[in-house]
Formats: sequence, C-alpha cells, structure tokens
Amino acid sequence: MMNSSETKRRKWQLLSFRSLPIRNRLVRGSIAIVFMTGAVMGAFIFIQARQTVTNLINAYSTTTLTETENLLNSSADRQADTLSSYFSVLEESVISLKDFDQKLFSNQSSFETGTFWNAENSLTRNDKGSWDNPNSEAASVFIPEKKRLTTEIVSDLNIMRHMDLIAPSTLEINPDIIAVYFGGSTGYTLYYPNIDLASIVPANFDVTGRPWYVSAAPDQNPDKNVIWSAPYLDAALHGIVITNSAPVYDQNGRFRGVIAQDIQLTKISEIVTNTRIGNSGYAFLIDQDQRLIAMPDSGYKSLGLDPEQLPLGNQLTDADLINLGPEFDAIISKMVSGGTGLSQITANNTKYFIAYRPIQGINFSLAIMAPEQELLAEATTIRENLERNNRNALIVSILIILGIISLTTVITTNFSNNLTEPLTSLSQAAEEMAKGNLSARANITEQNEFGTLATTLNTMAASLKESIDTLETRVADRTAEAQERSSELETANAQIRRRATQFEALAQVTQSVLAIRDPQVLLPRVATVISEYYGFYHVGVFLIDEAGDYAVLTAANSDGGRKMLERHHRLKVGEQGIVGSVAGTGEPRIALDVGADAIYFNNPDLPNTHSEMALPLQSEGRVIGVLDVQSTESGAFTNDDVQTLSLLADQISLAIENARLFESSSRALNDLQTVMRQSTQNAWKRLPDQQKMVGFRYDAMGASPLKEPIKVAETDKGRAIGKGTEAATMVVPIELRGETIANLVVQSSTGNEWNEDQLDLIRAVAERVALSAENARLFEETTQRAERERIVSEITGKIRSHNDPQAMMDTAIKELRNVLGASRVEIIPKVPGGKDKV
Repeated sequence: MMNSSETKRRKWQLLSFRSLPIRNRLVRGSIAIVFMTGAVMGAFIFIQARQTVTNLINAYSTTTLTETENLLNSSADRQADTLSSYFSVLEESVISLKDFDQKLFSNQSSFETGTFWNAENSLTRNDKGSWDNPNSEAASVFIPEKKRLTTEIVSDLNIMRHMDLIAPSTLEINPDIIAVYFGGSTGYTLYYPNIDLASIVPANFDVTGRPWYVSAAPDQNPDKNVIWSAPYLDAALHGIVITNSAPVYDQNGRFRGVIAQDIQLTKISEIVTNTRIGNSGYAFLIDQDQRLIAMPDSGYKSLGLDPEQLPLGNQLTDADLINLGPEFDAIISKMVSGGTGLSQITANNTKYFIAYRPIQGINFSLAIMAPEQELLAEATTIRENLERNNRNALIVSILIILGIISLTTVITTNFSNNLTEPLTSLSQAAEEMAKGNLSARANITEQNEFGTLATTLNTMAASLKESIDTLETRVADRTAEAQERSSELETANAQIRRRATQFEALAQVTQSVLAIRDPQVLLPRVATVISEYYGFYHVGVFLIDEAGDYAVLTAANSDGGRKMLERHHRLKVGEQGIVGSVAGTGEPRIALDVGADAIYFNNPDLPNTHSEMALPLQSEGRVIGVLDVQSTESGAFTNDDVQTLSLLADQISLAIENARLFESSSRALNDLQTVMRQSTQNAWKRLPDQQKMVGFRYDAMGASPLKEPIKVAETDKGRAIGKGTEAATMVVPIELRGETIANLVVQSSTGNEWNEDQLDLIRAVAERVALSAENARLFEETTQRAERERIVSEITGKIRSHNDPQAMMDTAIKELRNVLGASRVEIIPKVPGGKDKV
C-alpha cells in the first residue's frame, strides 16, 4: 500500500506541473505526447513485427511439417501398394494353379487315361523303398514306401502330370517362385522343378503332415482360402522364403490335395532397401510375429541393432525393442496388428518421423523412418534469419523515435509562444459561459483558426441557449424511434433465418430423394432432417397398408416414435386421430392446440405434444401415407412451415412412388432374363434331335460331321492315340446367354503347351462360334416358319377357291396328304351329345 509521504509527493508534483505557464506545459506535454506516442508505436511495431515473425515461423514450420508428412504418407502408400501388388500377383498365381488342377479333376475321365504320362510306366521303387520317377522329366514324383501304387494314385498322378503344361511356365514367368508342388490327399507329392525329390526326403515322408498342407486342408481352412506361411530362412541359400498354398477340390466337392509355391523374398528386400526419404531416411518390413523381413544397413545402424545378432528372418525381441524406447515399441505393436498411421517418435535418442502401412493380402507391415532434424533443417534456418532481422528492425525503430522527439521539442517551443495569447481570451470567455453567462463573448480579431474558433464559440453560445430547452424531448423521441427500428430489424432477421433453415431442410430432403431409392433408408432420414431444421420434437411418416384400412408408422425420430415402431403402431384410416382423418380425407389438418381438437389421438408415447400438423402423401390422386409433425409448443406452426412442409410432403410422395416403380421394373427385367435363358436352353436341347447332329471335326483332311460323340484323346477316323504320343488338349465351353450349348475341343499332336495368346484366340473363337451358331439357328427357324406359312397360305387359297363344303374338305385332305406324305388323312365330325364318328 502506498504510504502518506509518497502520496503527498505525487500530489505536489501534479500541482507544481499545473502551476507552470501554459507555454511550458505545452512544450512538456507535446514532448510527453510524442514520447508516449513513439513509445507506444514502437512497442506496437515491435510486438506486431515479433508476432509477424512468429506467425511466419509457425506458418513455415506448419507448411514444412505438412509437406514432410505428405511426403512420408505418399511414399508409404506408394511402397505399400507396390508390395501389395507383388503379393497379389503371387496369390493370383497359386489361384490360377488351383483352378487348373480343379479343372483337371473335374474332367477326370479325359485326363486319367495315361496318354499324356503314365504313372505305371514311369514310377519305380528306389533303394530306399519309396517310389521315384526319372530325373529327365519336368517334375519329381514321390510316393512313400508304405504306399502301394493303387489305381486311385495312378489315376491322380496321370491327371496331375498335366501340370507340366502350366507349372514350368509359372516358374519361368516369375523368377521369385523357386518351386511349385502338389501334395495329394492319398500321400503322393509332385514337385517342380525336378530335383530328384525321392533321393532328398526320407522314405516315409508324409506330405499330408506338412504345415503348409495342414493349414490349407479342410479341417483348418473350411473357407478354401489361400494360406500364407510364416517367413523362414531357406536352407538352399534363397534368403527369406515364404510359402502360399491353396486346397484343390473336384467337381463333386471332394478334397483332392493342396497346391503350393515357395517364394523367395529377394525382390521384396530390394524394394524396401532401395526406399529413400531425404539423405538418411529408410524403410523396413516386418510380419505379424515381429520377424524382420527387410532392413537396410543404414536402418540397423540408426536403430543401434547388430545385423549379425538380428539377421533377416529373426524376431524383434522385447530386449531389442526396450533399447529403442517405449514409443518405438508402441509403433511396432500397431504395425503387427495391421494399423496405419504417421507419428513422431524418439528412438535410440534420436527424433524420427515414422509412417507405417499394412501390406494387403499378407500379414506384413511396412514402415518408413526419417530423422526429424534432417527433414525440418530448412525451417530451422529460416527461423533464425527472421529473428535476426527482427532485432535489427527494433534498433532502427528506436533511433527514429529519438530523432522525432528532438525535432518535436524545437517545433513545439516556437508554436507555443504564438498560441498562448489568443488562448487567454478564449479561456476567459469560456469561463464566463461555463458559469452560465451565455451572453459572454470572445473578442479576437485575428483572421485565422483562433478567429474562427472565437466566432464559433460565440455562435455556439447563442445556439446553445436557444436549443437547450427542447433537447431532452428530442433525445427521448429519437431514442424511442431507434429502439422500435431495432426491434423490427431483429424480427425480420429471425424470419429470414428461419426461412433459410426451412429451405435448407427442403434441399436436404430433395437431395436424399434423388440419392436414396430404398424407402426404409429414405424415410428415417427425412424424419431426422425435418426435426433438426424445424426444431419439432417428433416427426413421423405413416404409409397406408395394401388393404387401405390402416396408416402404419414407418419412420420416426423421437424416443416415443421408436417405441411406437417397435410395437408396429397403426391408426384406423378415417377414424383414429388427426393422422387417420388426413389419411381418409386427403386434406391437411393442423391442431394449434391439441387439447381443443376433437379428433386428436392422445398418444402415451408422446405426452408433451401441444400442437400437431398432418399432411397427406399423395400419388396419382390417391393417399399413400401421412407426414405427421408434433411440437411441444402451442401454435407452433406458421404459414411458412405449412408451405415448406407441403413441398416436403410432395417430395416424399414422389420418392415413395419412384422406389415402388424401380422395384417393379427390376422384377420385370429379371423375369425377362430368366425366360430368355430358358428359351435358349430349350431350343439348343431340341436342336441335336431335330438336325440329327452330334458335332463337327476339323483336321488336315478338312471339316466333317461327327457321327457319334468322341473322347478328347481321339484323333480323326476314330483311331486312338498310341502311348508314345503326347497331345496338348484345350476344352473351352461355348456359352450363350449364360448357358453352355456346346464345347470347343482343340488338340495338338505335337504335345507343345498352349501359350497365353493361343488360349485367348481359342476363347475368342468360342465366343464367335456361339454368336454365329445362334444366328444360324434363328435364321433356320425363321425360314421354317416362313415355309409353313407359305404352305398354309397355299392350302387356304385352294380351299377358298371352292364354294362346295365337300370340295373344300376333299381339297384340304389332299393337300395335307401331299405336304405331310401321310398315307391316310380323315376329317371326323363331332356328333352332338354323342361319340365321335370313326
């Protein structure tokens, strides 16, 4: 608290300043004003400059951070997409092999004959007692010693050796696939390439117990998915290897075995290792068990890991993660759980940006790390430059302010000398006027601002005396007028805001009507929009049932409305409540006070209703439903509410009718497509019997019709292929409108496998054959119908050339006998009330 001596000292300073002559006071005051102005302006400029610099630094830091995050996110997304595409291709490869094998088993009778390869001729027991095949063949075949060469195993191997047509090309197309093999459910193994498998594995090797087989078998894989194994380090120096496998079933759904691929991850390691962000950013890849799949040397170094103690394929242990800090451990946990994100962490005492993404199709996760200091180095340099420039600007500003104060002192001293004399006269006149003497006048003859001020002061005194009497009344009148205008403006603004809200609700409903076709989704959306924008506590939509007896509540937004929906609330049309009345009459009804409305339905689920409005939903002149709106306030509905809600009711009616028309059109289209498929199927089932046609064969001798069905292994003239001959066979269904009408069988006696271009050509020919055959059938059917019409027309003309009934019947019998080649044609009259004459 300030003591009494200090208070007295300040009072003395104030009194001593006031006792100074006006000239001195003016000089000191001007200097003080300039000083204060300069100080305030300087402080303001400094604060603004400091704030501007801070904003620039923050803006640039934010922009740099955003660009950095975008760079990391885009790089992570791009690399993750690349890896996902790589594994997707590998998954498609094993699916293609699975589909090929299933087609082989689905055509077992065609491929089990041993024409392509015969197990009985190629397999022999080796020194271990297991079954083996020659090393010169494309694939290794292995059967355990305890297995006999049964008919079933021979049949399966004869079928599966057709994989020679596709497995070698799969290995050649994708160098990362180092092996393709098939484990049969009966215990045999087929392995590509031929590595003399029988000499490598034990004689009692059971393929059905291998992890890749067990994981893909029906017991653990009922959904028949492609299964990926955990990565492992290959003993054959292929690096990190992973296996994908898929179950194979025949056309009867019987499990026949598992097809699998061994894939080396060398390419994946190269992709990850070559990923660079800035000068020292890098990427690494782990699986769901925290195994390290790919990590560059720079990554090992920055994280403080030893590549010899933690080589690729090994698991990141808790000891490894704890040295890197809890933040890095948390990121690894998110990665193994399939998470996606971008974070700033501290690992090994260094701040990093890290972006991580899951790899689709396989439980791998990719992370990209870059040092924060490196990515934000430019922002740090710019911040230091801006701060240095700000300090320099502050020094210059202080020097300028000091110069202005000096110049002001000189100018103010001269100015005050000329100013004080007329001010004295003005002060005396003003003092008299202040005492109430409005007759006092200032006597100044100078023709300058002081003279003008004196004249103005004298005029003001005269005017002030004249207007002082009416001033209070005028002030009161204008105050009341301003208040009235303010109230009117506030009311108009409120009406405009409410109108805008209503039109926004109308636009929301119109947008929903255009975008949503399902009434079960649309109507609840409409109820919610109306409630939110209009502030009504309950909005319900009723639809008239098929019998037209009840209005059934279909959508509502309030808690009471949801209870009514659960108990299937409905009102009798024309009898119950305002909704029932509107459903019966088709006319809108508004109850501004529900207590005074005679037909109001007191609903226990909506106890707070004080006013209600129901609008009919009409389509083609008939009532299809009712829009029910209820408010907790009496008299809640204005004319604007009625107009906009009527427009909403029209939109809802249109949406309901459009949904019904769409559903009807969809059913009609499905029925038409079914009829077309049945018609096509029936026509082509009759064609072989009508045309006495089995099929056609084309070979070196030309085209010729088939007299009887043939097997795929047959050649021209019905002679079977010898055992020493190999043939590549392709069977493509000829389909029309989703129905298979024939098969196109292509054989090559050279035994060369079909390439992809040849397969595409065969499929394209099958499509053209389907269209051409259908056009030919339709043309022939049309020609036959035209011929029948011509014959009928001719017979009718000959019959009409006679007037005698007997001659007409004779002509009809004669013409029918000639056309049909019948030996006997009779016309038997019908005897009324009796039997036919014969």
